[in-house]
Parts: sequence; structure tokens; C-alpha cells
Amino acid sequence: MGQILLAARSADTVHAGESVPAPFGAAAFRTALGRFATGVTLVTAADASGPLGLVVNAFTSVSLEPPLIAICPSRHSFTWSRIRRCGRFGVNVLGAAHVDYVRRAAHPEADRFLGIEHRLSESGVPRICSAIAFLDCEPISEQLAGDHWLVLARVHKLLADHDRDPLIFSDGKLGSFADLEAQRT
Repeated sequence: MGQILLAARSADTVHAGESVPAPFGAAAFRTALGRFATGVTLVTAADASGPLGLVVNAFTSVSLEPPLIAICPSRHSFTWSRIRRCGRFGVNVLGAAHVDYVRRAAHPEADRFLGIEHRLSESGVPRICSAIAFLDCEPISEQLAGDHWLVLARVHKLLADHDRDPLIFSDGKLGSFADLEAQRT
């Protein structure tokens, strides 16, 4: 069985934006966190120049009442700096069929709307038609959290398709539940 190592800090309070040296390297931290499987989303908004999109896997539900989610875009993301000014954004949960799309769209210079059908929601947020879920969100707080932002948002509207598998990201690989099952046999 694998070993679990815990590194404890003193009782001092550490603020989310504060830079405090860790007792391990960034590569080790990334590798350890890579063991946690996540879904993959495309966060979208639209401004005067057109639709904006950002691939984000740091996404989680926060509260059912009220309906809140959180995303964590990179602090250095030019696209996030534009999305945040739009007032509303969408979280498009991507399905297993989006593997090739994500490989292309994850690059910073990619046109994230090339070859993928989208429509504007009632609030003007781009919704990816083939997404397995869509959440129309309004940001309510944003906090600096190291090299990312922690964005808390209220969900105003949602759509979901329960008949397709989600896209999963783990250990630097994209796949699906079917891929995992095939590897077991």
C-alpha cells in the first residue's frame, strides 16, 4: 500500500495570496495532485470582439443552497482577464467525445470556437451545443490564490445531458470511464 506523507505547518495563518515556501517542489506537488481525477470544462463569455473561451479543470461545486460553483483560472491568463469583465460566464462541462477538441483548445493561442458549435444563452453567454452540462454563472467574488484566482460564482441557469460520459483528466491524460474499464480488461 502507498505511503501517505503529511507536512504540517505551524498555527500561523497563511493567506491564499501569500507566497510561503513549501517543503516540497512544484513538480512533486503537481504529480501528487495529478492523482486526483477531474472533469474538464470550457469557461465561456462574450465581449464586443466575440466569444471567449478558456479550458479549466479546476472546477467544483460549492453549495446547493444557494447554487454556487468555483473555478480557478490562472492568474496569468489573458483570456480570464477578458472574461472577468463580461459580468457573466458559462461553464461548459465537456464529454468524452471532446478529447481531440481539448488537446487543440488547451493551447493559449488556440481558437476555442473553431469547429465546435455554440449558441448564445439568454444572458449572452456562449453555450457549447455538445457539452454534457452548461451552467450560466455570475461571479460573486474573486480572490488571489497563489498563481491562480479563486472565483466563486452563483449559477442562474443550467442544462444537463445524462446520457453521455464525462471527459476525465488525470495524471496528465484525457480519457473516459470507458477508457478506464478497457484498461482493466
